[in-house]
This record gives sequence, structure tokens and C-alpha cells, in this order.
Amino acid sequence: MLRPKFFSGIIFTCLLCTSSGILAQATWTLDPFGKEKKPEKYEEKVLASEKTGEKKFGPVRKFIQNTTSHYNFYFNANNKINTVIERARIANKDNYGKLLSYYPYSLENTASQKTDLDSVIYKATAGILLHDLRTEWVDNFYLLIGKSYFLKKDFDSAALTFQFINYNLFPRKKGDDDYNRVVGSNEAGSGLGSVSIADKENRNIIEKTFKLPPSRNDALIWQIRTYTEQNEFADAAGLISILQNDRNLPQRLKNDLADVTAYWFYAQNNYDSSAVHLAKAISNAEDKEDKSRREYLLAQMYEISGKYDLASAYYLRAAKHTADPVMDIFARLSDAKMLRLSGDYKELDNSIANLLKMARKDKYESFRDIIYYSAAQISLQRPDTVNGIVYYNKSIAYNLNASGYRDKSYLQLGDIAYTQRRYRDARSFYDSLNLAGADPDTKGIEERKEVLGRLVPELLAVERADSLQAIAAMAPADRDALLKKMVKSYRKENGLKEEEDFGGNTIITFSDRNKEPVDLFRAAGANTGEWYFYNANLKSKGFNDFKSKWGKRTNIDNWRRKTASETIVGKNLNANIDIDATIPQDGKGQLISSTSTKPIEFSYDGLMGDLPLTPELIDSSNSTIARSLFKAALIFQNELEDYQEAVNTYEEFIRRFPTHSLTPEVYFGLSYCYGKTGNTAKANYYKSLLTSNYAGSNSAKMISNPSLMKPGEKNPEVTARYSGIYDMFIEGDFEKATAAKNRADSTFGSNYWSPQLLYIESVYYIKEKKDSNAIAVLKNLQTLYPQSPLQEKAATMIDVLGRRAEIEKYLTDLQVTRIEDEKVVISDDKPPVSVKAPTAAPIVVKTAPPVVIKKMSDSIKLPQVYVNKSFTLQPDAPHYVVMILDKVDAVYVNEAKNAFTRYNKGSMATLNVVISRDAIDAEKALVVFKPFDNAEGALKYFDKIKKAAPSEVSWLQPAKYSFIIISESNLQLLKANKDISSYKQLLNANFGNRF
Repeated sequence: MLRPKFFSGIIFTCLLCTSSGILAQATWTLDPFGKEKKPEKYEEKVLASEKTGEKKFGPVRKFIQNTTSHYNFYFNANNKINTVIERARIANKDNYGKLLSYYPYSLENTASQKTDLDSVIYKATAGILLHDLRTEWVDNFYLLIGKSYFLKKDFDSAALTFQFINYNLFPRKKGDDDYNRVVGSNEAGSGLGSVSIADKENRNIIEKTFKLPPSRNDALIWQIRTYTEQNEFADAAGLISILQNDRNLPQRLKNDLADVTAYWFYAQNNYDSSAVHLAKAISNAEDKEDKSRREYLLAQMYEISGKYDLASAYYLRAAKHTADPVMDIFARLSDAKMLRLSGDYKELDNSIANLLKMARKDKYESFRDIIYYSAAQISLQRPDTVNGIVYYNKSIAYNLNASGYRDKSYLQLGDIAYTQRRYRDARSFYDSLNLAGADPDTKGIEERKEVLGRLVPELLAVERADSLQAIAAMAPADRDALLKKMVKSYRKENGLKEEEDFGGNTIITFSDRNKEPVDLFRAAGANTGEWYFYNANLKSKGFNDFKSKWGKRTNIDNWRRKTASETIVGKNLNANIDIDATIPQDGKGQLISSTSTKPIEFSYDGLMGDLPLTPELIDSSNSTIARSLFKAALIFQNELEDYQEAVNTYEEFIRRFPTHSLTPEVYFGLSYCYGKTGNTAKANYYKSLLTSNYAGSNSAKMISNPSLMKPGEKNPEVTARYSGIYDMFIEGDFEKATAAKNRADSTFGSNYWSPQLLYIESVYYIKEKKDSNAIAVLKNLQTLYPQSPLQEKAATMIDVLGRRAEIEKYLTDLQVTRIEDEKVVISDDKPPVSVKAPTAAPIVVKTAPPVVIKKMSDSIKLPQVYVNKSFTLQPDAPHYVVMILDKVDAVYVNEAKNAFTRYNKGSMATLNVVISRDAIDAEKALVVFKPFDNAEGALKYFDKIKKAAPSEVSWLQPAKYSFIIISESNLQLLKANKDISSYKQLLNANFGNRF
């Protein structure tokens, strides 16, 4: 026998030797060793294929060669390739909610079975080489090889193999050695001039029973599929067109041709045409399950094409033929969609009835969650929301597997509640949702959850405060009876023993239960003493239980209070309104929390303690209600854009608190929301109330000047006013600038300029050592403008100011000793020089290697020397990067220097850039970055620092600064002649107008 390695090259050699021919020859021979010598051990070995033609192919030889080729080689290889496809079919998991793949298996899966496919190629190659080439199985072996390459996704080799079969393995006339035929010639004797490339198959009954048909025609079909997988659609189309009109194509391959034609259209997303051809190829299905899958795919393509009647018919066929209950359910659900589109609601009812009947059958027990979900989906199509909600809840109740329909049901229930404005229920459903399983628009649902997480606590706070006030207003005897009844009911619901002498004064806790309390910090079932945190299973369970109940929480103190009390200033139309500051305080001067996290103590005394029984507590309760109503109305208005609910909430506020301090803001909100709902009369009414009764309020100013409602955008009027204030600050006229800013703020409120001016104002206070004022301004910036790039800088500044005394004391006490100047040793290729240090042992200073000046990058073409009327540019000389500041006070020059120092430490730490201050004259200050070896190094840093400047010194307007690169000699010359424009002209002439 030949070694496996020897066989590996044979098939490639024979393909390469024969595939280049265009004419189909009368005879062909196989010379697999024309380009490769046999191994020395087998040099004298003559293969059976090499003996072809040396002996007569008589009946006995023919029988032996055909039998061994068939059963010893082809049978095993063919079974193996069928097994590979069957494994891939089993591994394929269809998602019936989406368009199915065309074939019931993926080539990725078949390609992963490379070992088995290589075995098929090896077996088929051996079947060719070890037998007479005149056997009836050679073409079948080559077809197996081509299929194996195809299933390995080696499409080039597959196409080459099918091409070889086409050019060489066609029927020949016996004894006609001069028979030459061009592949694709006119059909002989037809008189029609049609092109034929297929072979006629005039086989008798014995040949059909005991022999396989010739494989050349099959190879043409597989070649079409190969071209399609290679996206060679034009080549595939040409072959399809010829075969569709080829009278010699055997009837057995008509459906195969329709099948690959349907796939050709499918691969190009032409589902209408694909469906037409797939309908012809339904009979090509390998089994009943494959047939039902084809029918389901055909229905999907008809649905996409808008042919709903045909889609409905094929969905019903798929449901009838399939043994897969999931396909059955989805087919009925999809059929119901088609009925909805046709307006046949009676059939929709029948579909729901059939699904409910399925749910009662034992064989569908594991799929009840899918069935009820499908019934709910159909109910919504009627539309019948009430029954839809019932079926979604049943789907959740029957969820026994990880199918994901629990989360899909929660998502649908949440969407229904959200649409119906049942926001509390919507929040509950969304909180129960695992977004990874529901497959929704994750970002949209997360945004809804976040908003509802702030809205619902406010609504609950109003409800709770109203309930407590209602109980407090009851007669004492009735109130006592109610509270005792509540405590008793609670004990009963929680399985606590009811005491006969219970007077209502006992604090109820879960430890009152009869059973032993669970020890969470001991391993399950254990007297082993294993600690809770050493048991991975208990820790994991505890984590999941907490997350399912409370959601994902940040690691901060008072997270419940913080989450519930987050304000919505960022989206408020009037960002100047400080909601917390304008809401009344209690008698101790503390703000009333609208979302108290105090746990309810279910005892008589505990419940009594929560009731507002005094005027002070009633005022506090009313403040809670006012706060929560106003916050809820703002969320309805600005985030949910549910203007009708916002109007209802604002109106409730006015009805209950007509003279509240928030009334101007409520009038403003009512005017805005009525305008959005189209009620112009009401909008004008509340606008009139606001401007007449509260003319000096910020809300009145905003409603009179709508541009103020967009503080994040530049307004020409505001810009003209604040640009002058900005210049006063930057140029050092602090007192005048502060007074002008306060006057402008009283008129315009929050605007585009506010963050920058607040930061600049804080720097002024720092210079004056008014740290408390600076911190207050910076905190105001953080609160009002959390999205501003200056917010992070404000936080850093607050931290430094808090430690200012400590830092100054450290610097004052620090003893600084100047380091002795380094001794520079110039290399002259002599041995190392020994230099004595001032202290003790000699130090050997190694001379530095000669400096190698690297070639500058091609991206920057630097002249050797360039001179204009004032300056000389020497690119190879050391350079600086200089920031020129125009009319900027020294305090802000220092702040710019500090900002870039922080930037260099974070982003440019490896460059060791030194930053210093300088000046050209009284108006033009310089921040100098140095040193750089040459102009190229300075240019690289220049590009980075110029790009970073808008964020690093965002409080400084771009018109106030610019950047250049400059050598030391040119810097001194510039300070003397002050001709900045001339120097920039020199730079721009040589570096592409970058300055």
C-alpha cells in the first residue's frame, strides 16, 4: 500500500494536469506521477489505474473491479459524507421567529468535520487509483471528492473538481478514437440550434436498478451551488440559463436545478423569485421534516413578498406535516398574522382556540410557555389586549426552560402597561426583565427603566402620604381598629402565630415564626461549620437573589435614597430652578424627602408613629406631596413627553397648593404642555397668569423669551452680552466682571456661557484666597452642568482646595537642595574616563555613543535653512512649542500652564516636557513647552497639544490663544521685534499653513 502522504498529492496533480483542457477528449489517462516521483519504497509498484488499457476489460475483470470499487470504497465514503451532513442538520437550531436559512445545515458545521471529509477524499482517491479506470464508479468517486471540498468550504478546489468531471467524464462512443466534442456544442440533429451541455441518460430498467447514473450532470448542478457560495452570481446564472433550456438534462435533475436556482435568488435576497423555484423543488425534500421546513421557508418568503394567501396556505401545510412542536406553534402563529392582514378575525379566533387546545395536551407540556405567548400575540392582533395580558401571564407561569419566552412576555406586558400609562406596572415588568433574553432594543428599554425608576417613587410617595393623611383624619376609635386589623392581617399573611392577648403593641419581625431561622452564613445542610463566604454556591445564589430583587446597584452609601431622589435638572426646560431649594422645609430647616426609605414597622406603635397627627407633621406631609407632584409632572413633561399626564399632575398641584412657592414653575409647565396638546386657549391663559402675577420670576422671563429655554445653545443676544463679561474676566478686571455677570444672570439665567464663566470666576476667588467662595462656585458648576467637560476639572479643583493648607505647609517645610551640575563627557573614542566624586570612591562615567540623527519622516518635508526678512528657520536645531495668549490675566496664564501640566502627566508622561512661562509684552503672554530635538519632534507635539487644547482649557476661548513652534534664537528675536505675523508666515510657507 502507498503511504497516506503519497495519496494526498495525487488528486491535486491529476486535477491540475487535466483541468486546463477545453476539448473533451475521446480517451483520457491518469498520470499522477508526472510531476512527483513515487517514494523510493514504491518506485516499482504499479497501480491498477496505471494498468488501464493493458488488459481486456472482460466480464470477470469488470465484475471484480466494479464490485470492489462500489462496496469497498464508494459505499463507505458515501455513507460518511451523508453522516457529515446529517450531523450538521442535527446541530442546526432554527429560529422560527426569523427567516430560516435556505439549507437545514450550515457549511460552518460541515467544515468543522474536516477529519471525516478528508477521509472521504482519501477513500475516493484510493478507489480511483487502485482500480481500473474503466470501472463505472470513477465519475462517482470524483463527485464525492467535489462534494467533500464543497462541504469543507474549499470552494476553489470544489469548482476545479466539478470542472474536471464536466470536461473529461462524458459518455464516449465505443471504438471512436477520433471523437472530439466541444463542451457546449449545438445539439446534434435537433435542427433547433440549441446549446446542450448535459448528457442524455437512456438507461434501461436493469441499469436504473443496479447502477448509479453518471455523475457529470450532477456535477453541473453542484457547480451552480459552488458559484453561488463564491458570490460568482453571473457564472451561476449562465449555467442555470443553459441547463433550463437543455433538452438533454434528465428529468431526475429538474427539481435539483430548481432547488439551486431558488438558492441563487435567495442568496441575493430576491425572495419573490426564490419562492417560485422553491415551490417546484418541494418534492426534493429528503424526509417529512425537511419537507415541512421547506414549506415553512416558502411561506416566509411569500410573506415577505406580500403574497399573504400563499403564505397562509404554506404555513398550514408546514404545521400539518411537521413533527416539531415548536415549528407547529410558530406556523400557526405566523398563519394568524396572515389572517390579520386579510381582516379575517374569525380565523384568528380559531387559531387561538387551536393553540389553547394544544396547551391542554400532554405532549405539548414542555412548550406551554411558547403556546401561550403565541396566543397572546394573536390576541393583540385582533386587538384583544385583555386576553393578551392573561396569556402573557400564563406564559410566564408555565416557563419551565431557558427558551427566553418569560422575558419576551415581561417585555410585552411592560410595553402594554407603558402604552396604557400604567407606569407603576410597567416599571415592575421591566424590572423583572432580563434584557439579554428578551432581545429588544436594549438601549430604549434601559432608558425607560431609568425614567420609570425615578417617576414611580414620586407617585408612590404621593399615594402613601395621602393614605396616611386619610387614616390620621379618622375618628380615634376607627383608626385604632383599622391599625390593629392591619397588624393582624400582616401576621396572618406571614405565618406568624396570633396571640390571644395581642394588644397591638408588639413589634412584629420575621424571627417570630415557629420555624428555626435560616442561618445564611452556614453552608446548606451543614454542621460542618463552613462559612457562608467560603461556599461559592451560596455566594452565587445570594448575589442572584439580591440582583433579582433590587437590580444592579452601585457601591455607594444610601443608594436607595440617592436613586430615588435624583433630580432631572439636566432635562428641565428651566435649568435655573433648584427644585430642592424651592420646596418648603420642615420645622428643623431640613428638606422634606419625597421618597423616604424608612422601613414600615408593622406594629401598632410603629404604624401610629407614621401618621401625621399634628399640624407640623401635616405640613411636612403636604410638602412631600407637593415635591413629588412637581417632580412627577416634570418627568411626564420632559422625559416621557406624556403632556396630558403632565397637565393632569400640574392641575392637581394647583388644586391642592394654589399659593405654593412653585406656582410660577407650575404655570410655566401648564402653558408649555397645553401648547403641546394643541389647547392654545389654555396655554395662553396660564401664560397670562404667569406674566401678570409673577412678572419678576425666572419662569416669566423664559416664557417671554423662548430662546432662554435652550441654555446649551448659543444665542446672539446672550453672546453679545457675555462675550464682554468674558473678556473682562480674562483680562483681569475681576470686580467689574463679577458685577456685570450677576446682572446678566438675573436677566438671562443659565446659558451657553455659564460653565466657562463659573470656572473662570472660581479661579479668580482662588487667586484672592477666598477658597469657600471658589468651592461654592465649583459645586454649583458640578450640579447645574454635569455633562460639561469642566465638571471633572471642578472636582479636581475642589479636592485640591480642600487640602490647600496641608499642601502649602508641606511646601513651606520642604528643604530643597540644588543638585550639583552634571559633568558632561564628550566622546572622543578613548577609553572611559575616571572622575572622582566629592565624597568617596571613584565613579566611572561611560561616554555616550555618537549621536545618530534619524532621517525625518516623509510626511514632513523640512528645508535645511530658510530665511525671510526677519527670521531664519533651521529645522535640525532644537525647538520649543509655544502657546501665545492674547490679553489674558496672569492668573489664567498660570491656570493654562497647570492644565497642560496635568495633561502631560497623563498623556505625555514619556516625553518629559518642561512647561514654563514667558512673555512678549504686557498683552501677549507665552506658555513654553520644551525641549524637542528638532522641528519634526516639535511638530508632532504641536499637533497633539493643539488638538487637546479645546478640552484641556475649555474655559478659554480659541480666539484668545494660538500655538507655534520656534527655536531658542528665533524666540529671543521674536521677543525683541514682536513680529508674530512674520514668523507665522515663515512657518506656514514651509509647513503647509498649519499655524
